[in-house]
Parts: sequence; structure tokens; C-alpha cells
Amino acid sequence: IVLWLYPPEIESLPGGAAFLHDEVEKMGPLNALEWRSMALFGIGLGLWMTDFLHGIPSPMIGLGVGLAAVVPRLGVLDVEDVKKVNVLPVFFVASAISMAHVLETTKALDILTDVLFAWIQPFMANVWTATPVLYWTAFVYHIIIGDEISMLATSLPMLMNYAKTAGLDPLAIGMLWTFSAGGKIFLYQSAVLVVGYSYGYFTVKDLFKVGAILTVVEWLILMLLVPLYWPLIGI
Repeated sequence: IVLWLYPPEIESLPGGAAFLHDEVEKMGPLNALEWRSMALFGIGLGLWMTDFLHGIPSPMIGLGVGLAAVVPRLGVLDVEDVKKVNVLPVFFVASAISMAHVLETTKALDILTDVLFAWIQPFMANVWTATPVLYWTAFVYHIIIGDEISMLATSLPMLMNYAKTAGLDPLAIGMLWTFSAGGKIFLYQSAVLVVGYSYGYFTVKDLFKVGAILTVVEWLILMLLVPLYWPLIGI
């Protein structure tokens, strides 16, 4: 299959198709471990694609496949493999989502969102004022809430309701708010940053400097796209 799919341009490279053929030959036939890996992956993917039929939640499918992968003789991982897995990002995301549920249950989130919408309402009449206000409000809200999943999950539904009530375009406001979640200056704002930081190739100070620059750059780009380009494509 690999040899059949390679592009014709590979012939111009040193070794060409012969090199690729030799490397495939070195790999040899699939062993039992690789077949079991393919089977587990296929089962998980198949269940995800057919969730409308069986109704099993996606997290439960992922958890089930993960547990099956460590079952002796059936799975593909042993104890040493499991020890190498960095589970801290998983707990980080779970904690962030749990915090959002706590804020919602205690009604603290309602107070926060009421203050939020009261602040942005006077600026929503003009796209040139609404764009920076929405962007930087979302940026500050992201710092308070933490993880971007919790930030979007707790704010987007209420933001959409506010847009419909105020007669505003939910698509434009929702897209701008979602893009604003990309501005990050602290480690706890994204599980991806936590994973990257765990490898030790950058510091918290590096993240703050680069994140601050990219946040401003993204704002400047949106200040051009939202008022000038989005109307041209019907947003």
C-alpha cells in the first residue's frame, strides 16, 4: 500500500522508490502487537463515528479503548509503558472543567457574566469599538477562568443568547470570541501549553513574552479582518 501511494516526485530523490521499498522491506510483516493496535484503533474510531446509533459518550469510548490497551494479552501496553504516560494534562483539563461546573452550580458564574455583559453592551453598536472590546474582554475572562475549554464552555452559550436578544450577529460575535481564546500568557490557560512545558524547552518567562506579543498581533489582525474582510464574505 505504501509503495502504491508514493508520489511520482519521489523518483527524482536520491534512492527514489528503491529506498522506500527497502525501508518497507526492513519493517517486515505486521506482528501481533501491531494488529492489536490497529484493531483497538479501529474499534474506537468506529464507535466514535457511529455514536448517533449507540449513544455511548465519546469520553467513555476513549476510556474504554485506553483500558483495553492495558489488559494483559489483549492490550498493547505494559506497566512500564503506562508509567511513561504524562497524566497531569488529563487531570488539568478535568480540574478546569470541574471548576467551571462549580462556578455554574454556585451561581458565581452568573455574577461574573452579568458584569461582563454589562461592560461590553455600550460598545456593541459599532464594529470598530465592538471588536477590541470583545477581544480584550475575552482575554481577561480567559485569565480568570483558566483553561480555554472552560472559558468557551461557560461563556459562549450566554454570549449567543445575548447576541440574539440584542439583535446582533451571533456568528460574528461567536467567531471573534473564540479567536480571542487564542491569546495566552500563562501556563494554566491551555492543556497544550502544560504538555509542551513538561518537556523543559521553554520557561514561564518565555511563554509570557511570546504569548503577549502574539496576543497583540492577533488583535491587530482581527482589527483588519472583522470590519473590512468579514463583511465581504458575508459574516
